[in-house]
Amino acid sequence: MVSSWFPEFGAERVYTMTGQRVVATTLRVVLMSSLVSMGAGGMTHAASDTTTASTSDVNIEPDQAMDPAELVRSMSVAMKTLNYEGNFVHVQGNHITSMNILHSSDENGELERMRSLDGEAREVYRNHSLVTCIWPASQSVVVSKSKPRDLLPTVDADLAANQRYRFSMGKPDRVAGLPTHVVNVLPADTYRYGYRFWIDRETHMLLRSMLLDGQRAVEQVMFTLIEYPQSIDVARFEVSTDDEQISWLEPKKLQAASGLPEILADKADRVSFENLPDGYREVSESYSAMSKKERPITHVMLSDGMASVSVYVEYVARADQSQSAIGLSSMGAMNAFGLSTDDAFITAVGEVPADTVQAIARAAYLR
Repeated sequence: MVSSWFPEFGAERVYTMTGQRVVATTLRVVLMSSLVSMGAGGMTHAASDTTTASTSDVNIEPDQAMDPAELVRSMSVAMKTLNYEGNFVHVQGNHITSMNILHSSDENGELERMRSLDGEAREVYRNHSLVTCIWPASQSVVVSKSKPRDLLPTVDADLAANQRYRFSMGKPDRVAGLPTHVVNVLPADTYRYGYRFWIDRETHMLLRSMLLDGQRAVEQVMFTLIEYPQSIDVARFEVSTDDEQISWLEPKKLQAASGLPEILADKADRVSFENLPDGYREVSESYSAMSKKERPITHVMLSDGMASVSVYVEYVARADQSQSAIGLSSMGAMNAFGLSTDDAFITAVGEVPADTVQAIARAAYLR
């Protein structure tokens, strides 16, 4: 539930787009998958402009014997390693969507399938390092390479010690009929959102998440049904095709996969930062050699131990940049900021406050 919808499908996966197209397309894909937002672990935070965050009404005192930071660490592991299948809802403002998710993992990584249960039909398949997004109605297919990162919050060992977040236990609650621990994670400054997690007492799976801007719930995701099968047939993670889809789906999948840019490791160390918001640091950097029609892009992932921000640098002269992409763009909890320089267009995007993406974009410089 943290980070992103297409958590993997969020800003982190748009390798086939130029930097100036990242904002609009990323937000669209992120929306479709915010689910994955919770990452390919499976969920997303949903935004509610009118909801005020409150603790559980269950008349039980918080379990002070539990270590809340350790519970969040355990939750992050559970979301990546457990077998689970269920339905969850994503709430953003007055918009509510429901999704079905199937998740498993093996020695090569995670397998995941998500399908919408209402609205426009859409499906997301993640096979280890490859993500396929399908919109049957418009016969659209997006294939992208998965970045090796946690879709759900990953807590650094020193997160509590560096005081970027404050952890505390809330009153125990129930979600999808299961008893849960409740953990509150509050930021120490304005450069990050707060979180509230409902964690399955037995499996430590994340069953509900709330992304908080102060006391206001910006997004929410909640399972309404979940099961933990002992094993899942790998065939269930394959893209299903019927007679109506087969004629267009396979050719479009092949075309989309053939257009994936080449990642050149020897050119990855091209972007640096100065005066980043406190606690944010570079986690990874990759350089994508685009097609002849598009320009190369560097993608840098930054994290404060829980929240993550992607920075895209498109190497293009100022005269050839699109002025419409400059400045701040927002969609729910997702904010993006485009910055024009003489030699490149820089875009920072993530589920963090607007001031954070602006500060990070302005902190970037080319070596």
